[in-house]
Amino acid sequence: MRAAYSRGRASLFAPLFLIVASVIAMAGFQTYQLWANEQNLETLRLGQEGGMEESRRVRAQLQAIARGTAELAADGNENAKRVVDSLESQGFSLSPEALPDPAP
Repeated sequence: MRAAYSRGRASLFAPLFLIVASVIAMAGFQTYQLWANEQNLETLRLGQEGGMEESRRVRAQLQAIARGTAELAADGNENAKRVVDSLESQGFSLSPEALPDPAP
């Protein structure tokens, strides 16, 4: 028998083939996992979009109310002055110049 094993030399084809195949399989699996994670994150981001839009709308409404209250206080309305003073004692500033313009 003239096989490579009979002379004490082993063929490197099988071990190298298995190593290369396993590295390719591992890279393919990792690529799939990254793609699946990216899809899941995109789905989560899109699921939060409604809540983010709602929070922007509420923030704009609150800024409009705060701006109106600050303007009323600047014009001399006593109730608005009390509200502004109460909020300032809690650490909030409602001067009309300091409030940002509402987002469109």
